[in-house]
Amino acid sequence: MAKEKKGSGIQQAAGLIRYFDEESEDAIQISKTMIYVACFVFSITIYLANHNVLSWLADTIGL
Repeated sequence: MAKEKKGSGIQQAAGLIRYFDEESEDAIQISKTMIYVACFVFSITIYLANHNVLSWLADTIGL
């Protein structure tokens, strides 16, 4: 059997946790509301495309 190292797992992960826990002020900030709105708009677009509403609208407008 291989020998197990005791206590090394937590110490190795602690540096990564500290690194990824910090937030940069230069990073793009996306709010929860923006995510919800994007998902809603995307879902409505897919729904309308599946029911041929978008092609009907394009024909009506003349695109």
